[in-house]
Amino acid sequence: MKSLLVCLLLCLSVAITLGDLTCDCGKRNTGRIIGGKVVRKNEYPWVVSLNEGCGGSLITHWHVLTAAHCTYGMSSSDLTVTVGSHYQVGINWHSKTYKVAQIIQHKGYRDEDSSVADDIAVLVTQKKINFDNYVSPVCLPNRKINLVGEYIKVIGWGLTKNNEVLGLANRLREVDLQVIDPNVCRKSWSLLKQNIQICTYTSKKDSCRGDSGGPLVYLDPESNRYTQVALVSYGDKECASLKPAVNTDVYAYRNWINDAVKSTHPEENTCVKV
Repeated sequence: MKSLLVCLLLCLSVAITLGDLTCDCGKRNTGRIIGGKVVRKNEYPWVVSLNEGCGGSLITHWHVLTAAHCTYGMSSSDLTVTVGSHYQVGINWHSKTYKVAQIIQHKGYRDEDSSVADDIAVLVTQKKINFDNYVSPVCLPNRKINLVGEYIKVIGWGLTKNNEVLGLANRLREVDLQVIDPNVCRKSWSLLKQNIQICTYTSKKDSCRGDSGGPLVYLDPESNRYTQVALVSYGDKECASLKPAVNTDVYAYRNWINDAVKSTHPEENTCVKV
């Protein structure tokens, strides 16, 4: 009887922990970004590849989060998104490509704006994306997390060297970058808007061209799931220079993201910790 009670309590504890999430998200499967390393196949099942060279993240069955500069001047017919992918060129057993039905780009984004504010967009697919062990959504933050001094992970297929040909990454890569104080970041980027942007810097490591729009994620110590706190926006032309990278703060746009989701598929919800 005692052992049965212990078992029930453990099961209840697990149920409560999982219940802290509104849906199953941010999973890391166990089955060059500059200075980064290759990830295992389908290790991050919410990372998305855009056909025009950017990254993104899966947030519902129909929606992909990316950067506005990746979609600027484009029509939905120009774009496709690929989920479940590991190689850019090669056999991906679990990948599937979807056509884009609609681009919802933040109205505040201006390509000529040197501050690159409101660099965020949501892509709506023509067909529903089914979730499985290889394709599933990332968690989005339900509160502002103070990450200054912490390391967060950026994932993508961007350049591994400052060379458009030799530096192309064929396999998905990851690198941990430190979040830095916005006042320090502003010394390099005077137009930084700290209420909507997050800066990262680690010596000899960086996101680079091709990583744009891709996720920067934080491993939540309570749920042990990944939460997307930012997406790659801009940085120095020379990747891994002495200048930090600037990323769009996802939490700052939580209401805009939810509005984009509900305006196209009212039945869908993003996944958050509650």
